Amino acid sequence: MAEDQKKNTTEIYEIKIQEHLDTRWSDWLYGLTITHEHNDVTTLRGSLPDQTVLHSVLDRIRDMNMTLISVNQIASNGQINDYEVKGVNHDE
Repeated sequence: MAEDQKKNTTEIYEIKIQEHLDTRWSDWLYGLTITHEHNDVTTLRGSLPDQTVLHSVLDRIRDMNMTLISVNQIASNGQINDYEVKGVNHDE
């Protein structure tokens, strides 16, 4: 494969935020599926084409002043790659 060719793949991400987010925000968040969980948690899940779009979603969450709980990449086999966010206490 030539160096200038890029893999045409998308990654699946699962983002959890503390507040409930109305499902009408899905289009603004690049089509991520919005699911309301217990304890006032919202899960955003879906395919994003690259890290730039992932960071755009995270910027929008920040701009709405919502509390980010976690960001996970979902492997092709459905397993969640759980990356620790340094400085965040998940036991609260």
